[in-house]
Amino acid sequence: MESGAEFEVTVCCSGLRALDKFSHSDPMCVLYTKCGIRGSWVEEGRTESVKNTGDPEWQKSFNLKYYFHQKQSLRFSLYDVDSNSTDLGDHDNLGTAECTLAQILATQENKVSLPLSPYHHSPGDCGSLLVRAVEVSDGTRDRVTLDLTAQNLDKKDLFSESDPFYCVYRRNTDGTDTLVYRSEWIKDTASPDWAPITLDCAKLCLGDWTRNLRIEVYDWDMDGGHDFIGDCNTTMDELAQGEDFQILQFDLINPKKVEKKGYHNSGQIVVKSVKIEQDTTFLDYVRGGLKINLSVAVDMTGSNGDPDSPQSLHYIHPRTGENAYTTAIRTVGEILQDYDFDKKIMGMGFGSKVGGVVSHCFPLNGHARNPYCKGVEGLVSSYMDTLNKVTLAEPTCYSQVLQYAADDAMRASNDVEYTVILLITDGGVTDFQETKQALVKMSKQPISVVLVGVGEGDMGALVQLDSDRARLSWGQEQADRDIVQFVELNKYIDPAKYNHEEEPPEARHRLARAVLQEIPRQVTEYMRKNGISPRVPDIPDDFQEDFDKKFKI
Repeated sequence: MESGAEFEVTVCCSGLRALDKFSHSDPMCVLYTKCGIRGSWVEEGRTESVKNTGDPEWQKSFNLKYYFHQKQSLRFSLYDVDSNSTDLGDHDNLGTAECTLAQILATQENKVSLPLSPYHHSPGDCGSLLVRAVEVSDGTRDRVTLDLTAQNLDKKDLFSESDPFYCVYRRNTDGTDTLVYRSEWIKDTASPDWAPITLDCAKLCLGDWTRNLRIEVYDWDMDGGHDFIGDCNTTMDELAQGEDFQILQFDLINPKKVEKKGYHNSGQIVVKSVKIEQDTTFLDYVRGGLKINLSVAVDMTGSNGDPDSPQSLHYIHPRTGENAYTTAIRTVGEILQDYDFDKKIMGMGFGSKVGGVVSHCFPLNGHARNPYCKGVEGLVSSYMDTLNKVTLAEPTCYSQVLQYAADDAMRASNDVEYTVILLITDGGVTDFQETKQALVKMSKQPISVVLVGVGEGDMGALVQLDSDRARLSWGQEQADRDIVQFVELNKYIDPAKYNHEEEPPEARHRLARAVLQEIPRQVTEYMRKNGISPRVPDIPDDFQEDFDKKFKI
């Protein structure tokens, strides 16, 4: 295998402890990686939580690059999810297992079974973790959208129809199967009509259209003991026949019933439609002339403290000339300005008295008709000048400055422009409902919002606005897509070391990754939803100033 090859890492467990009193645990797996002996553990990602089971199979996988010259340590930490909190300290630990990526790849079948620690009497008696790594082919960029329904499903409940859901598995070379998708369950019906799904062919079949795919249908039960209804087998080659509006049907077979007299099937899976299209990437849009505009909103409320006090979040350190706000501005701004042809950044403040009146939206450069600063240095300079001209006040309101930035973005909106709004705050939003309303409205526009929390204030509202577990909504209206990313600065950079030049490079890279990793996906998702294809490239194909290559994020 080549150094730099990409691998999909999948995980499943068996025999987990039940920490809940009247049910099994709701397990989630968190992956940490560490490069080298002296490196530090960095969270790579989290799976979904699976309800009420001691033998979870997670559909979420992790993509890692393999480097022969590095020791790539992996730590898998399992938790029983007890709430919607993103703080792992709020959940019960179910155990931990460690290995290296090389250990997995060195096995004949590219998989290892790891006992969870700590254990009671012997390794594995508190559960074991199966980790598999499969090389991802870059030979396909196809995406397939499947619209599935079922009919005449067997009845599994005594007083009602089944509550069906389905799982899709791909066949491995050793004859085992890997879960790639689990649908929602639909209550009390023998003819469920599930929501269409879109999957990368690399994940669905590893780019091999002849690889066996198995679809299993179950009756959902609250206690986690889902009843098997039946399954069928197919391939991408076979599914592709439905692309020309040909309806495909597959019999669901329950092996336990095959010998029964008169048995034909336990229902049928119906493929209503199949759509296969070549995936477009963020870099395709960049090559086609995409321009990213950056708007920055700075929290200048009284809760930050007097800027002249060393305890204030706005205090400019005399030796470094930096603080929490300038650190966040530089980290994000210096990356995004490379995608902005005029290098103009809109800089706004909120929560201060301007001319004796509290304003929730004012330009940092003092020019209401032209609130744009020349590059990152111009923005930082305007921010520092403004600190000496305004009086920090209360309350903390986000909606007005967000709406102003969104309106500005839409005035210049076209097929090759996208706006990222960076809002830096110490938390404690007052107009929470108004802010949700603004964000839900903005989800239909070419906009992403990055919330960076600084200091030790209450960040609970910002976590809710990020809404990783459920789509953000206001009243009866739901966000069209996920556009919000929240990051706490202190988790990546020591507050005592706010110094742009002296921070360890890996600290900046981790912060940049956390802040910006969702932007490429959000850009391409917006473009696809609005039917916007990348334009013919007007810059060279060897343009490589993308997030991953230039900034290693």
